[in-house]
Amino acid sequence: MKKNLIILSAAFILLITFFSCKKLASAIFGGFETSVDFQVSIPAVPIVSPVELPLGQFYYKFNLDSIVKAKTGGVYGANDVKSIKVKQFNVTITNADPLNNVSNFQSVRVTMQSNTNNTPLELFSITFPDTYAPSFTAPGNNAELLSYLKGSDIIYNMYGKNRRITTKSLTIILSVTINAS
Repeated sequence: MKKNLIILSAAFILLITFFSCKKLASAIFGGFETSVDFQVSIPAVPIVSPVELPLGQFYYKFNLDSIVKAKTGGVYGANDVKSIKVKQFNVTITNADPLNNVSNFQSVRVTMQSNTNNTPLELFSITFPDTYAPSFTAPGNNAELLSYLKGSDIIYNMYGKNRRITTKSLTIILSVTINAS
């Protein structure tokens, strides 16, 4: 009986120590920042549409646990992350010229879904200035992404409205910088 009590007490102490260490690790997790880049090719647009048009649907394989472990030297995992938000995004047209650049577009909007949260979330929506620029950077919209990024299959839908025609196919890189805490 005394032996069972000692084993039970030791197990209880180990269990409390494990959970306390896990809480401590979560409490000191400092978070990290990382960028996710997408490359999109848009063919020449010979007309100006009066409405927003779908520009494509893009699939992305994602493993939050691997990213967190890589960014923290294996100390933390996905379960230690409490929030993920967009810090900023950048749109760059790699083959921009004076007639084909960011100012050709009035707006762009990107939504996301995943296999863990199928409700579309607006990742960002912007209106571009009507001045020549090969790129555009803007702050994030403070939307919470964690429930989406716990999934392994991420789906992005891109929509846009042009202000002027484009005379050539454009290569666009979207870079989304996220903060995990």
